[in-house]
Amino acid sequence: MASSITRPVGVSLPALSRRQAIVVRAAANKKPQSGKAAPSGKGLDYGADWYTKTRELSRPRTVREEIEYRREANRIANNGKERKDLYTDNWDGSEYKGSPFNILTLVGALFVLTPLFGLWFAYATYGELWG
Repeated sequence: MASSITRPVGVSLPALSRRQAIVVRAAANKKPQSGKAAPSGKGLDYGADWYTKTRELSRPRTVREEIEYRREANRIANNGKERKDLYTDNWDGSEYKGSPFNILTLVGALFVLTPLFGLWFAYATYGELWG
């Protein structure tokens, strides 16, 4: 026999079947766990020129400067190695040198050839299938 779920009026079934929220309470008189945080009693020292460094990193850059910045950050992150899957014969830097055939040429050809085929078909079948 199948069991049925009774629910109060105005409460949806998914809301009724949800789990109750977990409530986290801090215990009194407990020391916080020590992890990678700064040792207690010592303040963090950002250096005398932290503001200048931050302003330098957030200043507007040209596209060339941004590319060089990201390329250098990528080299540092990958231990100086370049990813081979990022390079193909179709690209020369940031300029595409690949095949002239792409989806745009296909769509353009369909827009031109479809009406031309229709006109040819109409001309070829005039008097036999219609007119």
